[in-house]
Amino acid sequence: MTITELLFLVVAAVTLFSAVMVVSLRKLFHSALWLVMALLGVASLFAMLEASFFAAVQLLVYIGAIAILLIFAVMLTRNIMTDDDIQHNRSWGISLVLVAIIFVLLVTQMSTWSGFNISLIGLEMQGQENIILFGKALLDPTGFALPFESASILLLAALIGGVYIALDRKGDQP
Repeated sequence: MTITELLFLVVAAVTLFSAVMVVSLRKLFHSALWLVMALLGVASLFAMLEASFFAAVQLLVYIGAIAILLIFAVMLTRNIMTDDDIQHNRSWGISLVLVAIIFVLLVTQMSTWSGFNISLIGLEMQGQENIILFGKALLDPTGFALPFESASILLLAALIGGVYIALDRKGDQP
């Protein structure tokens, strides 16, 4: 086993652990932070598989926008320091048994597949020109710069609106 394979397995294990922590923790804010860690692990796996575009999209879109938006939404809409709300799923045992059965079925089916033991080979770096052209088109004033910036202004307006609504509700409570 090479260092790259070992590093891949470590990153995959950390990503899986983070994903389990997302669904198993009781505090919503802590789950959101573990979600950021799980998404970062997925971005790392993309980078290790030499899928740089997908790694960048994972970092920018999922971690940079969606996960941070979730964290802001949790912080602005709930009192995150109290343990008043008990978040407990009563059917966790049934879910655990179903997940274990599905996992065993998937592993047994994949182990009988002939392509399961094939070593991966490096991809040729064809098509990088399209990604470079796409990046230039996003930043070119005659290209997609206006829609790209319009979307960022819309997201900023939504964030300011969320802050305003959260502050307005906090003022009404004793």
